[in-house]
Amino acid sequence: MSKLITLFTGLILFAASCKKDKAPAVLNEDTTATLTTVVGGTFIGSAHTTSGTVRVAKDVANKTYLVFENFKTDNGPDLRVWLSANNNATPAQEVGLLKAASGNFTYQLDASFLYNTNNRVLIWCKQFSVLFGYAVLQ
Repeated sequence: MSKLITLFTGLILFAASCKKDKAPAVLNEDTTATLTTVVGGTFIGSAHTTSGTVRVAKDVANKTYLVFENFKTDNGPDLRVWLSANNNATPAQEVGLLKAASGNFTYQLDASFLYNTNNRVLIWCKQFSVLFGYAVLQ
């Protein structure tokens, strides 16, 4: 009987682990190549080495994206992408959790993101209030 319970529990856990979460849409390379750049910048390391570029770009439907290219930073806990007017992150608009410590990826921005006012893209460790790196959008 205990083997049957163990098997049944294992099946339930397996089925639950296969549940797919809704993931944000990711643009592929073909799509990002057709975007029109509005502003962009190059990452500068702060507390951690950070490199690559980031740009705000629009598609033909006028949707706005934050596009990371050749990005690289150190792994860390609770890393976020923030837009801010300064490197102190006060005030700041959170774009979301950092999707990857390296590579190419995008975030779709809605109209509430004020990238002209908050013209710095910060890689921010929220847990320890540490700036990993930043780029100034110009």
